Amino acid sequence: MTRATRFAIVLSLAISLNTFAGGSVTAKHAALSTAHPLATRVGLNVLQKGGTAADAAVAVALALAVVHPQAGNLGGGGFLMYYDAATRGVWTLDFRETAPRDAKKDMRTGVLAAGVPGTVAGLDALHTKFGKKSWKELVEPAIAIAKDGVKIEGDLASDIDAAKRERNLEIPKTLPPPELVGTLQRLAENGARDFYDGDIAKKIVEGIRGSGGIIGFRDLREYQPVWRAPIKLRYGAYEIHTVPPPSGGGIVIGETLTILSADNLAASGFQTAKSLHLILEASRRAWIDRNHYVGDPLNARIPYRELLSQKRAETWREGIQMDRVIGTSALTEPRDLVAEASHTTHFTIADSAGNIVALTTTLGDDFGSGVMVPGAGFFLNNAMADFANSGANILEPAKRPASSLAPTIVLRDGKPFLALGSRGGATIPSTVLQVFLNVVVYGKSLPDAVAAPRWHHQATPDEVVYETSRAPKKTVDALNAKGHAVGRRESIGDVHAILFENGRLIAVADPRRGGAAGGF
Repeated sequence: MTRATRFAIVLSLAISLNTFAGGSVTAKHAALSTAHPLATRVGLNVLQKGGTAADAAVAVALALAVVHPQAGNLGGGGFLMYYDAATRGVWTLDFRETAPRDAKKDMRTGVLAAGVPGTVAGLDALHTKFGKKSWKELVEPAIAIAKDGVKIEGDLASDIDAAKRERNLEIPKTLPPPELVGTLQRLAENGARDFYDGDIAKKIVEGIRGSGGIIGFRDLREYQPVWRAPIKLRYGAYEIHTVPPPSGGGIVIGETLTILSADNLAASGFQTAKSLHLILEASRRAWIDRNHYVGDPLNARIPYRELLSQKRAETWREGIQMDRVIGTSALTEPRDLVAEASHTTHFTIADSAGNIVALTTTLGDDFGSGVMVPGAGFFLNNAMADFANSGANILEPAKRPASSLAPTIVLRDGKPFLALGSRGGATIPSTVLQVFLNVVVYGKSLPDAVAAPRWHHQATPDEVVYETSRAPKKTVDALNAKGHAVGRRESIGDVHAILFENGRLIAVADPRRGGAAGGF
């Protein structure tokens, strides 16, 4: 790419930022929402030039690896949902990290916490199956941005400060590191295989082994993303497609909705103590099952049909008391709990042909393990910390750890209605579920549904987590009076969603963070 071409790309990105930055956009043809205005502009350029949602997703994900390095990544993994307008089929792609073949217990910090990265392979698989533009063309915007550098401000500045203060990480003063440009150029010229069986792979293995890590050439060569059948369930007139294990997000959403299906939430009122008590108690029970059963489906038997059945929902529902809490310890024995990192990122894209991508990607904690691959300029994940010490999610070589990522696509009458996802670790299923209910049960507009206060219960610890900046005190007090212990958090999640309504696409970026929606 010449200097003049690079300048033209960056200039075209900058010119339109003010037009598309902000909370929501209504479009006629195509739309998207991402965690960073530059990434949104990159994706919008691809869509305007006739690219598919898959093409735009590749370009956006690579751009986020530059401008949002705390969660956007080359060295992590994730899940995506894809709606194919031509066949009306919904696909799930699992590009979760895997444990190295030499993995053992107690690999939760530093370079040993890194699983085999899946992001680049996942993007390549998506592009191969559903893309139209050349791979090189989709990598070039990220290269252009990387060469010009990124301003350390807003979300990035605060996340760097937190990583230094809370985890003593050393983050480069200049981002992205110059070496990232070379890595992206090699990906553009040689394709994704260079990451797994080429120059980049050599840097990864030599860098990791030199620091005491264990990822080897075989781990990288044999890594494969997996196309999976999504979890599919109905809630009234809506058909929900979400991710299956090794993510537990879909199980939690599906089981919670099935438990709630016999309740008239609309009559109970929007975000009243009564409605929230029902939602939180249902979520508590879904999380008990999630913690017991969810792991890598290649290594664990996961009884999907039973967990999502009306019979199980009725059994759980019988124990819910409207005036008081039944504690987790009274419902089940305490399980080994993984403190799941909350620093992921999500984006949602719809193209002019009606194809949709909802993609959630993660490094684990902000900046992952904090280990940057020498000479390559990107951080490695700390996915090994997501394994438990016992049960279905116990660490084993080549296994994928459980997570709570939950990109979701909702259909109504067989047509796209809502596509969404969020960052937030264990709170992701609660966030996705509540935005969905805010729209379909309580009739909220998508911007209002996304902006509404959020609440979360995951069985263990036995407490309701709520947003101190948004939740009304009288509601918190009413839940406390029913016996709910409460825990505070400044904010929960970062939703990026698109609603399909009367021929319009309404894209919304969560007001809690600095993302942007775009469309045309």
